[in-house]
Amino acid sequence: MLQEAQAFARDGQPERFLYALPYPLERVVDGLLQTVLPGKREAHFILRQYRFLNLHFQKIIQRREGFGCSGDKSRAILDRLLQYYLTGKEVVFNSGERYTFGHPTTVFTTHREIVEFFEGLYSLYYGNPELYLKALKSALEIVSI
Repeated sequence: MLQEAQAFARDGQPERFLYALPYPLERVVDGLLQTVLPGKREAHFILRQYRFLNLHFQKIIQRREGFGCSGDKSRAILDRLLQYYLTGKEVVFNSGERYTFGHPTTVFTTHREIVEFFEGLYSLYYGNPELYLKALKSALEIVSI
């Protein structure tokens, strides 16, 4: 499998490479997630595409709040967003918590704002940019460029 994938990569055959290695591995991950978290599409997406989501949230946070703790803030958002899709508990950042340096303060501060941006990224990932563009526009109206 690896040798075949290497040959396709070397020969510049992206679709054949995809079906030789990434696609079979993705199917294994999908099967695992469906077994552990049946029917939780959004949770599956967060777990599978964590890096993609983290980078998008983090870039918006950096524009608004600077680079300090932007990674912590993005991870806190995604951790709570995953819990929302697993348990239904809405995303809330409590200023009375012991550690608040990892809480966003000016952007992605409400459940609705976070979920809308996530849903936009979810749609964008699957080839439908409309919800993402709407969510991005909303985030950029808050965020100075």
